[in-house]
Amino acid sequence: MQIRVSSPGEHLDSDDVNGIEQDLAKIDRRLSDYRDVRAEVRVNGKATSPEHNVVIELHYGRNHLFARDHSRDARQAVRAARDELLRQINDRSRGGHSSFAKGT
Repeated sequence: MQIRVSSPGEHLDSDDVNGIEQDLAKIDRRLSDYRDVRAEVRVNGKATSPEHNVVIELHYGRNHLFARDHSRDARQAVRAARDELLRQINDRSRGGHSSFAKGT
């Protein structure tokens, strides 16, 4: 999976970016049947606010999914957006979420 992280107005060091990549590894495992999986992560914040706004766009096959969240902790917002993307992926799969969760 290709991951691009941008943070206009925020400073993310390499540890932050590596952590975000680790958080998105769950999506990579779920979409292992797809060759080209791309995730674009944007972390926005303002100097006047402690909140971090996170937007993740995911492209795989013919699918384009989008999730967003906000939190004081940027990584927490990334994980919440990731979970929303996983829910969307499961809803689009042939059997839906319950079929994948049951392992059938």
